Amino acid sequence: MVETTKIIYSNKELVVMMLKDQGIHDGNWVLAANLTFSAMNIGQLPDGSDASPAGVVAVNGVLIERVPEPLPFSVNAAEANPKPKKAASKK
Repeated sequence: MVETTKIIYSNKELVVMMLKDQGIHDGNWVLAANLTFSAMNIGQLPDGSDASPAGVVAVNGVLIERVPEPLPFSVNAAEANPKPKKAASKK
């Protein structure tokens, strides 16, 4: 058996999984990221005698956000995670 070393999900797959995890059954949702931006100096030479300003972006988390209208990249929760059908009552 081959050991799995990488698993990749598309943005829409992540949104669907998060909708199901949160029990969301309506609305249009998109994937977003919580980012932090920082600046620092990055050494350019092995001896450390030169450095250049650089930007660093850290991903602090991913989230889903409800949007008011469907977008080409949004996920419709009613389609991706429909409400369970109620069992018909027996009389």
